[in-house]
Amino acid sequence: MDQTTAHALEAPFVQTFEQGNVGRTAMEAGSPPLLSITGLTVVLADRPETRLLDAVQLELRKGEFFALVGESGSGKSVLCSTIMGVASSELRCLGDIHIEGRRLSDVDRRQRAMIYQQPSLYLNPVRRIGFQLRETVQVIDGLSKKEASERAADLLRDVGIDDPNETMRKYPHEMSGGMNQRVMIAMAVAMKPQLLIADEPTSALDVTTQKQILDLLEQLRSDMAILFVTHDLGVALQRSDRIGVLYAGQLVEIGRADLVARTPLHPYTRALFSAVPPLSGRPRRLHSPAGSLPEPTQRQAGCNFASRCSGTLDTCRHTRPALQGIPQQMVACHNSEA
Repeated sequence: MDQTTAHALEAPFVQTFEQGNVGRTAMEAGSPPLLSITGLTVVLADRPETRLLDAVQLELRKGEFFALVGESGSGKSVLCSTIMGVASSELRCLGDIHIEGRRLSDVDRRQRAMIYQQPSLYLNPVRRIGFQLRETVQVIDGLSKKEASERAADLLRDVGIDDPNETMRKYPHEMSGGMNQRVMIAMAVAMKPQLLIADEPTSALDVTTQKQILDLLEQLRSDMAILFVTHDLGVALQRSDRIGVLYAGQLVEIGRADLVARTPLHPYTRALFSAVPPLSGRPRRLHSPAGSLPEPTQRQAGCNFASRCSGTLDTCRHTRPALQGIPQQMVACHNSEA
């Protein structure tokens, strides 16, 4: 790692762990994975040579908070929709996804739930909050209307809404983005999922509300595994047990959050960190790799990052690197020491 990159990594990320929450995972060592993804490849049905995801390997365990980072277009939303089983019919999925050892197609849909980035797009604008949440509870638990209303009120209290009965009488447009996001979380929790996917749930919220939502997810994690998709590296590093870095459809690095913060192995991971302003008042030049993320139709046989990497070897242009390393930190790079 060159001196500029090392300097770029020093303050915001290492300090996060000195002041933060490393080692909070509720996972038991050696416990079987809740979610297991093996060789997941997603292609266009009419153009199978175009890969949106390429041989993704991932395991999550109960109690784990796993952050998935990567720039727009890297495949994060495709991965989430595939795990949820709602991928577009225009896509073809290869590989295996198992939840608690069972194939995805054999698993009750209620075992996984998703919180979306913009709740206003997923809440019915012409139905009151109470109707929407009560309907979810009735479908899941088979309760009467009165019982479902009581359960809905309890769920809203659980997500930090002080006056649930008043909230249930409102329409989504009458509430703030943070309140609607809490309702989305309540609807997800109502499903009693084993796996909760949060697709950038705090991106459109103010900083105070972001913290409240993250604290709420922190409280929920003991009962499930959380896959948290974000562009905010600070949040990913401070809140998660492990981090996965997705680039051009491939997981290029997976590791314990503290290890990724201190010693990022993939040049793309280092580039992401180098583009983040420091928390200290000392100014410095930000660095980002030349070029841009390759379109799915333009990806070559070798490493997708080769054209933007300063340490490219000849083999990088011809052979796609596979994830390798110790379980605590794995990287897909032919020249991770560069």
